[in-house]
Amino acid sequence: MKNSPLFLLAALVVSTASFAQTGTQADFRALHVDAGKVIGTIRSFQGVNGAPYPIMKGFPNLVQQYKELHIDIVRTHDSMGPTDIAAQYSLQNPLLTWLVPDSEQRSALVQAGNAAAIFPNWEADPEKPESYNFAPTDEVIQAIMASGAEVYFRIGRSFGADLTPLPDFDKFASVVRHTAMHYNQGWAKGFHDHIRYWEFWNEPDIFVFWNGAAQQLYTLYEKTVQALKSMDPSLLVGGDTVAFAMNEGPYREGFLDYCAAHQLSLDFFSWHTYADASADPYDAARIGREIRRLLDAKGFKKTRSILSEWNLSADFTDPEKPVLQGMQNAAFIGAAMIYLQDSPVDRAEFYRADAVWMGLFGMQGEYFKPAYTFRATGAMLATPERLRVTGTDTFGLAALAGRSRDGKTVQVLISNYERPAGFKPHMMDLPPELKKAAGQIDFSKVKMLTPRTDIAYRQNRGYELTIRNLPWGSDAFKVKRYRLTEKQDLALEGETSGSGGRLEMANPLPPPGLELLVLSRTK
Repeated sequence: MKNSPLFLLAALVVSTASFAQTGTQADFRALHVDAGKVIGTIRSFQGVNGAPYPIMKGFPNLVQQYKELHIDIVRTHDSMGPTDIAAQYSLQNPLLTWLVPDSEQRSALVQAGNAAAIFPNWEADPEKPESYNFAPTDEVIQAIMASGAEVYFRIGRSFGADLTPLPDFDKFASVVRHTAMHYNQGWAKGFHDHIRYWEFWNEPDIFVFWNGAAQQLYTLYEKTVQALKSMDPSLLVGGDTVAFAMNEGPYREGFLDYCAAHQLSLDFFSWHTYADASADPYDAARIGREIRRLLDAKGFKKTRSILSEWNLSADFTDPEKPVLQGMQNAAFIGAAMIYLQDSPVDRAEFYRADAVWMGLFGMQGEYFKPAYTFRATGAMLATPERLRVTGTDTFGLAALAGRSRDGKTVQVLISNYERPAGFKPHMMDLPPELKKAAGQIDFSKVKMLTPRTDIAYRQNRGYELTIRNLPWGSDAFKVKRYRLTEKQDLALEGETSGSGGRLEMANPLPPPGLELLVLSRTK
């Protein structure tokens, strides 16, 4: 929806005690915040896929941008060679051709990817430092460290790598162990990066990353987790990163049952979701409850639940880029991240943040709209004492409030998302050569999250916000409003001042839109 001039005006009336809009707005939502009552701590969901280091020639280094967005953990999946334990790429691989249609760019990727795998020769001795090719991965890992983020190391292969069987599971586990030694214990002229998270594999339940039997995957996990824990028992090791998180089967229940029966450590269970079928920002929270229920029922009550890939859509092709880079996704992301606050999901890593495919940035490092959402959610971490907000819903109008530990700042983030009128489930059209492989999966038997049928949008053209019990009492304060819309890039929309321990404010904020309000004591 385009904003009319009326909707771009801030309706503020200043008094000694409050800001108030004259009259009422029937289509505005009433939101209330009690700044005197802390209900918990604002949790960070600033995790992403995609390192700030450019994975292909000509792409930008984004270390500074990651700092600006307060990205605090980076999953190394799909680095296209670097961080892959064992991966080989071929120019005619149909997955890679689909991902990188341009033959010249794909040829460069194949050459670079094949030169970057950590253990390139499976005839080599994993005990010897000279058997490893750490340099390309070193650059990726150290760029993540330079951005201030934690490394979440994905053990496996990137999208588009050839599905050649691993020749030796014991050797693979040994290579993973020595990789951890390199980055955590300085082995082979390495580092002391304190990488905690080691995630095993990626989406074995689809044809893209794993073509062996489920039992083989269990065995490979067993050997890998034992190898890592023998090197450092404090490492957090988990998996197995299912694509269909709601689907019962060998890579969900079967994997958990094997870990339980063999008393294998499972520090976290990771899973993915994209909202192609629903465009519903509440999906991740709903699936998170199902995953938590499953883990508890299987006896894994201390196992963390990690959403290691999520986005509005999984479609990486060019026609979908305007949606993924635009305001619709920015508002979707804002609502979804706020809803995760009250979910049993422990961590989340958005796919993806760099300048590749579905990323947050352009080729010159410029922000796309969703990047501004991450900047706003990151800003909320400066006021970690979470305050109760009433008046929101789970359909798209979401709000988060917090105050600083010193009581000098209060912030409110409002994200207003609405599913597009006439929405229909979105499915990527597979190239003909891939449809045969995809046909191995009987999608009629794959259990998906049932889309909600009760979504109704009401009073979501703006907000009437009341904040009471401001922590500085009757002292003077100032208010700054930053707005993200089709025309505004988290720009300062208004600034004013007041006193009296209370704020009343009403403003139009039609979907898709996002607003960050910052209240600070002036004395």
